[in-house]
Amino acid sequence: MRSTLVWTLRAVLGVVALALLYVGTAVVMGLVPVNTSWRQAEQGTAVYVITNGVHTSFIVPRGEGDDDLLRFVPFEDASGDDCPYVEFGWGDRAFYLETPRWSDLRVTTALNAMLLPSSTVVHVVYWWSEPRPGERVRRVVLRPEEYGRLLDHVREAFALDAEGRARRILGARYHDRDAFFEGAGSYSLLYTCNDWTNTGLKAAGVRTALWSPFDKAIMYHLPASTDD
Repeated sequence: MRSTLVWTLRAVLGVVALALLYVGTAVVMGLVPVNTSWRQAEQGTAVYVITNGVHTSFIVPRGEGDDDLLRFVPFEDASGDDCPYVEFGWGDRAFYLETPRWSDLRVTTALNAMLLPSSTVVHVVYWWSEPRPGERVRRVVLRPEEYGRLLDHVREAFALDAEGRARRILGARYHDRDAFFEGAGSYSLLYTCNDWTNTGLKAAGVRTALWSPFDKAIMYHLPASTDD
């Protein structure tokens, strides 16, 4: 009995130590900037990084031709046809689809997302007004080449069908202004929804964190709005 208690205590302490190591590493690496010479363009395309306090996403303007990501994703309804802005977020499939509200969060869903590599989805949300910069929204003006690299990063988040089109998950949505699509790649503790956003900023050449599994470091490095 004593031996069992000792091993249980060691296991608990081990888990706590690993959790503290993970969080500590995330904090330190989140404070280390990359692309330090980057400066926001005076003229270009304004994109937005938004957080709900946990997840981060990109909001981009509707474009034309290859710049319009809605041409890349097949919508069975017309609810997003005339929206001027579109939000794209990538993350754990079960977490996104089974947790529309925090009150819906289950322990098993959280543990699976944290401990096991899992399949992913892309969440697309239509916006009919320009996002307002603030505490949870950062506005970033990108040069054409920077914006092009960011769009490429977003496209690569989608799993494609045989015709090269994004695969919509029918019946999966939070409201009448969004849609879900099959995602590419795996979600894990080492590559979270926020790492996906951070990687997109890196690819665009924007100043951001070295590694950021949480949203705080991403928002910290982006230019603050005068509206804050």
